[in-house]
Amino acid sequence: MINVRVAVTGLLAAAAVTLAGTSMAAASTVAQPAAAAAEAANHAPKPHLTPLAVKWAAGWNSSNPQDLANLFVKDGSRYTDHAYNETFTGSAGVAQWFGNTKWAVPNGKVTVTNAIGVNNSEIIFWNFSGQATGAPHAFSVPVVTVIKTRGGKILTNDDFYSKAEVDRQSSLPAGS
Repeated sequence: MINVRVAVTGLLAAAAVTLAGTSMAAASTVAQPAAAAAEAANHAPKPHLTPLAVKWAAGWNSSNPQDLANLFVKDGSRYTDHAYNETFTGSAGVAQWFGNTKWAVPNGKVTVTNAIGVNNSEIIFWNFSGQATGAPHAFSVPVVTVIKTRGGKILTNDDFYSKAEVDRQSSLPAGS
């Protein structure tokens, strides 16, 4: 598991530094032992937050579902949470998903750690933390969101993270 995590982390770091214009030689220490990776982290590029990523996180951290829903194309947009296999359409559907999420994790917080935007696509790296309703413990999991835009609004939003990790950290039975 650790080797897989190091490999994935190395690939993501290489992609991020390549897109940020840093040489691969500077990023190659990510795949080396932990001490070298920690040293490389001290010299890594600062996280990049795109304007859309900032607005998107503010929408999720708001108490008003319209703050998030207004970022989406009114008709024809889609929000999919792949961990829970849930899909909602249109800005009204996004507002409904927001409400479902806030009910399930009332103190949920979105913290964006990095974002990459190219043309009409954006990848947001973030952490989702909070305590699920009825769960004995809080959780904090990394998430990757892939967004497609049209006319400055979100057309599609796909969240990818581990539901099993949310359950494990929350001390909930698997698949709850």
